[in-house]
Amino acid sequence: MTVFKDTQHIYAVLEDLWNYIIRETECGQKMKEYDVSYKFVLKEPDGLLYVDHEKVLVGDEANRDAVITMELNGETVHKFWLKQIQLPVALATRKIKSKGPIPKVLKMLPYLKPVFENYPRFCEKHGIEIAEG
Repeated sequence: MTVFKDTQHIYAVLEDLWNYIIRETECGQKMKEYDVSYKFVLKEPDGLLYVDHEKVLVGDEANRDAVITMELNGETVHKFWLKQIQLPVALATRKIKSKGPIPKVLKMLPYLKPVFENYPRFCEKHGIEIAEG
């Protein structure tokens, strides 16, 4: 079972989630302060997402340079936000392949706490069932 129905579905969820992150949590300000931008190369479903402290871009528009590039599949995205997989473990096991300064990535983790708490709400909004484990 795949978590996301297709590319448009993962875009809808992640655009909504990241817009919440950059506009309604301290994380957006910290992304600006730490000069962090992300490009996510998504697999299963395939897609491209770019995020900085001001905007979220998907598809062809997201194909731009970022401070940090991460390659991961939809299931890993979902498990990360559910805290079923920890970032250092995902990096070590190559479930997430990353290019760029990893210390900047790790520095952002404490500011994601409200996002982890609210991710199930985004799942419900976008019709994603949450399985245990």
